[in-house]
Amino acid sequence: MKKLLTIITLIIIVLSNAAYINAESLGINARAYILIDSKTGQVLAEHNPDFKTYPASTTKIMTGILAIEMGDLDQLMTVNQSAIDDIGPGGMHIGLLAGEQVKLRYLLDALLVRSANETAYVIAENLCSTRQEFYDLMNEKARELGATNTNFVNPCGIDNGKKYENHLSTARDLALIARYGMSLPYFREVVQKTIVRIPPTNKHDEEVVVGTTNKLLLYSNSKYKSDYYTKITGIKTGYTDRALNNLVSSAENDEGIELISVILGVENYDMVFDYSKQLLEYGFKNYSMQDVVAPNSYIKSVHVANGAGNNNLDIVASSDGLKCLLPNNAKKTDFEIEEHINTEISAPIKKGEVLGYLEVKRNGVSLGKIDAVASRDMEEFVPSPPPQRIIEQSIKSPILKKVTIVTLIFFIMFMLLRFTLRRISRSINSKR
Repeated sequence: MKKLLTIITLIIIVLSNAAYINAESLGINARAYILIDSKTGQVLAEHNPDFKTYPASTTKIMTGILAIEMGDLDQLMTVNQSAIDDIGPGGMHIGLLAGEQVKLRYLLDALLVRSANETAYVIAENLCSTRQEFYDLMNEKARELGATNTNFVNPCGIDNGKKYENHLSTARDLALIARYGMSLPYFREVVQKTIVRIPPTNKHDEEVVVGTTNKLLLYSNSKYKSDYYTKITGIKTGYTDRALNNLVSSAENDEGIELISVILGVENYDMVFDYSKQLLEYGFKNYSMQDVVAPNSYIKSVHVANGAGNNNLDIVASSDGLKCLLPNNAKKTDFEIEEHINTEISAPIKKGEVLGYLEVKRNGVSLGKIDAVASRDMEEFVPSPPPQRIIEQSIKSPILKKVTIVTLIFFIMFMLLRFTLRRISRSINSKR
């Protein structure tokens, strides 16, 4: 028994080490990272994805999400002195003044592009009656998105002092939050900006122009150009002494595939961008859209109740077919195709009628669905009635009734005419 336990323990250690080596093989020196498909959430690479650490200003992704969902972009928000006082040591800001009024859309620009800390507090204080109410909504939204290892205690990500030591998240959670954020058109629009302009306000006579903190978006810099993706689509930087350098980034290739990368806890500022580019390129190099279900391909044959003639019906995939993001060398054993076909099918059926769907999964994640449709028309079987039934139906037929009445009228008129003609004939003969 002891030998068996020893063997099992050794196997577990070997597998754990193998997984760790695989994660480290990318050469990314970070506390944690993850790479996911933006469309499905499928994980393409990861290292310590559930390790709790300080998210720094990547926190503002959630603040931006709530601002867009709860607020009016043209709402004028008033800056309180408390928002300025809590920027934090060395915190990013755009120099807002107490009593200044700024539209939410411009606060979002400063929040997500320039990473201005005071704008996060201004948003929280103007959308909710208390800051704590806003923080509670941040955590509630995180749980709703499946980010169960996340706890926010402020809207901007500062973590200096004991007060903020429980402000934590993970690479996996931030990927989930960012993926949701990128599903919001206005969020997606803002996080791609490289420069934002904040118009004059009641406290500033001139517009404020600031640039992005995300160097990947500065695509004119050849250092961040790539042969594997065509566009950087966001998302958010972050840095504190505790968190080190964090970056949530996303990129898209010419096939329309978008990947989201999260890298947390990198000591060197420049390297967090280099690692992000490397991780994104890894995904685009090693994964591609592959045909999984061919258009009009046979799925199965089903029995159709009340079908006329041959009541066995072939069900096929829709004419669109289905492609999924898979490893370049993927085999059929690397994914599963689940059938969800209606088991109670009755005629009549029309060709192309949807009778269920196929779902492709990999590691428990749904990669896509395709409709399962009827391959042909099938009429309903109508049994012939027995002779007695035919007679009954004929008697009850409205057409037959009309024909009978017309015939009867014609017969009566014929008999009357005949009777009249005979009387006339007899009268003539008697006079002779």
